[in-house]
Amino acid sequence: MNEFLRKKWEMAGLADDYIFNKVMLDYDICLEVLRRILPDLHIKKIKLPNNQQEFAVAPDAKAVRFDIYTTDEQGNHYDIEMQVADHHNIAKRIRYYQTASSMEAYDKGQPYEQADDSYVIFFCNFDPFQLGQQRYILHKHIDEIPEQIIEDGQTDILFNVPSMRHDVDPKMQAFLDVIAQRKVEATDPLVVKLKERIAVVKRNRKWRSEYMRRSVYEMDQEMREKKIREGERRIQDGKREIKEGQDRLKEKEQLIQKKEQKLHENQQMIIKTSIVAMRALNIDETTIKKEIKEKFDLSDKEIKDYFAE
Repeated sequence: MNEFLRKKWEMAGLADDYIFNKVMLDYDICLEVLRRILPDLHIKKIKLPNNQQEFAVAPDAKAVRFDIYTTDEQGNHYDIEMQVADHHNIAKRIRYYQTASSMEAYDKGQPYEQADDSYVIFFCNFDPFQLGQQRYILHKHIDEIPEQIIEDGQTDILFNVPSMRHDVDPKMQAFLDVIAQRKVEATDPLVVKLKERIAVVKRNRKWRSEYMRRSVYEMDQEMREKKIREGERRIQDGKREIKEGQDRLKEKEQLIQKKEQKLHENQQMIIKTSIVAMRALNIDETTIKKEIKEKFDLSDKEIKDYFAE
């Protein structure tokens, strides 16, 4: 286990959320990354990035822990996340993160129109929407007029890190290439800082120990979740097998009922034919009733019904 964790630590890069967090705590790196993501904002300075800041929308609500959280000189709020695995809940996850971030944008007693803007940024090691884009920028719009964007101050930006489309500008592409551990020009100042910062993080014994403890916890958690999923799968399989068995039993019962109905109809036809034939032979009714009753094991009521027709 120790050897596995040691190699994992040595191989970990920016695509690892722990390394990403520690690297992005660097003021200059965080500022430059935000500038590359949002060049039109012309961000001059930011507050010192906060690692793993926790917000709760309500006392009894699920708390959200931001990977990297900061604000700029204009009061814009930024949440930067590294999403390693695809849990197929990215849209709902973004909504909750945006809600928590937006709550910080509203000061008590402040008019709504003066609320700060909020940006939630996800770097995904997968295509978050499976639409083949390298970058997804999300805003609210009017369904009936899709091109009409609602300027509510909320912006969600998601990057598909593995994508090779190169739809973003070269500086942003260089950062994505570093995350994906692709070959990149070492002359880019940000690339140089990133490599230096990663080296600093890797030399930090405290962070190394913390990383390994966290990795052990995550593996244990993953194992527990796997067992829970396996148990749920077995329960679902058992329910499905029971239902399939019930369906097969129902089909057999229906088949038996059809056969019994057919036999009953055939017997009725034979009885009616026998009555007609015996009457044609001028056999008296009493004798016919007796013969039919004994031969077909009928009740008095059934005999009466046949002769009432």
